Amino acid sequence: MGINLNNTLRSKQNGNVLIVFTIALFALIGMASLALDGGHLLLNKGKLQNLVDSAALHAATELDEGATHEQARAAVVALIQLNIAHNDHHELASAIDFSNVNNGLDQMTAQLNVEFSQLPDPFIQDNNESAKYVKVSLSQLDLDNVLADVFSFNKQVSATALSGPSSDISNCYQDLVPMVVCADTANAGIDGANEYGLKEYSLNLMKIGSNSNSPLGPGNFQLLRLGSNTGAADIRAAMAGDTGIGTVCFTPGISNQSVPTEPGNTVGPVAQGLNTRMGEWHGPVNSTDHLRDTNICEGATIELDANGDALEAGAAAKSYTFNDYDSDGAQYISDANTSCDAINPISGGNIIAELSAGSQVASSDRRILQVVIADCNGATNGANDLDFLDIGCFFMTQKVGSSGPPSYVVGEFINSGGNCTDSGTPSITPVDNDGPYKIVLFHVPGSSDS
Repeated sequence: MGINLNNTLRSKQNGNVLIVFTIALFALIGMASLALDGGHLLLNKGKLQNLVDSAALHAATELDEGATHEQARAAVVALIQLNIAHNDHHELASAIDFSNVNNGLDQMTAQLNVEFSQLPDPFIQDNNESAKYVKVSLSQLDLDNVLADVFSFNKQVSATALSGPSSDISNCYQDLVPMVVCADTANAGIDGANEYGLKEYSLNLMKIGSNSNSPLGPGNFQLLRLGSNTGAADIRAAMAGDTGIGTVCFTPGISNQSVPTEPGNTVGPVAQGLNTRMGEWHGPVNSTDHLRDTNICEGATIELDANGDALEAGAAAKSYTFNDYDSDGAQYISDANTSCDAINPISGGNIIAELSAGSQVASSDRRILQVVIADCNGATNGANDLDFLDIGCFFMTQKVGSSGPPSYVVGEFINSGGNCTDSGTPSITPVDNDGPYKIVLFHVPGSSDS
C-alpha cells in the first residue's frame, strides 16, 4: 500500500501557515495597540500637562496677590476641578481622586503634590510664606486601555509644572544717544502734553550749554554713562551712532535708579559726534564710518533766552521741522531735484540719495535720536542715578555748537514709547527688584517634559 506524499506535505504546509498567521496576527495586534494606546497616552499626557500648567500659574498669581500657601493649594484644586468638568477631560476626571484633599500638606492627595520654593532653580521645598514659586505635580493617573490589556500593560500619566514671578522686566535698547531729557510731570496732561510733560512736535532743549542752569545739579549737562562707556571718546562715538555701545537696559518702576549720568560738558566730543548726522566731520570721526542723514536741511539758528536755560521766544518759527523733513524726504524720492523747504528761513543743508556711484554716502533717519526720558527730581551735583521713565524719539533740529554756550542741543519731540523703541522682556533668572514682572512658567529642574 503506497503513501500519499502530496497529502502529507499539504498537511505540514497547512500547519506552517497557521503558525505564521498566528504570529502575524499578534504582530498586527501589537502594532494596533502601540498606535491606539500610544496615541491615547500622548493625548492625555498633553491634556494633563495643560491642567498642571494652568494650576501652577493660577496658584502663583494667587500668591502674588497675597494668598497663603494653604489658599494657593486650595486654588490649585479648584482650578483643576473646574477644568476637568469639561467633556474632553472626562477620562482624567475619573482618574483624579479629590475625595481626601488636605490643603495644609504639600502631599495634598496620593496623586497631587503642591510645593513652594524661594527660587525656581534650584527648587528647594520651603514652607515659609515668603516662598512664591509653586510646583504642582499630578502623578500615576491610570488610563483606560484599548488593546494594551492583551500585553498586560497598564497606562499611567504624570505631569509637573513650576510657576512664579519672572525677573523685573528690563527695557532694552540699541542705538541710544547718551543724553537725558527730564520729564516735566507738573505739566503732564496739560495743553496736549503727554504723561512726561512733553508735547508732540514741540522743540526741546535736550542738552544745555556751558552757561546754563542744569536740571540735574551743578556739573551735569544732561549726558549719560551708557553701558560700559566712560569718557569723552565714548561720548563722541555714541553721539555719532557707533554700535559699540551695544544693548543698554533699564529697569522701569518706582525708584529704579537705573539711569547713570555722566558729569562734565564734554563740549567738543558731543558736537563732533552729533554733527556727523548733519554732514560735518571734525576730529576722529569720518564720513565713511559715520554717515550723514540724507536730509540735512536746517532753519535759522535757534538761540537760547537771556538766562541761557530755555529756547528763545519764536524758536518754532525759525526751525526746520520734522514735518518738513518727512515731507521733503518723501518728495525727493519722486523728484531728485527737491531742495530744502523754502517756507522756512533756511540757513543751509541739502537732500541727497543714500547711494552715490555705488557707495553709501548717507542714511535716512540719522537725525531721529533715541533719548532717555527720566525723572530728574532730587538730582544733585556730580554723578546721579536717575529713575528711568521711557525712551523719547527726537528730531535733531540743527547742528550743535562746538564750544562754550552754543554747545546746546535742540530737538523736536516726536513720540515716546513709539517706533524707535524696543519692548522689555523678562529673563529666566529671577531678581528681587522693585520693577514690574510677569507670572511665568519655568522649566522644572530635572524634568524632561515640563
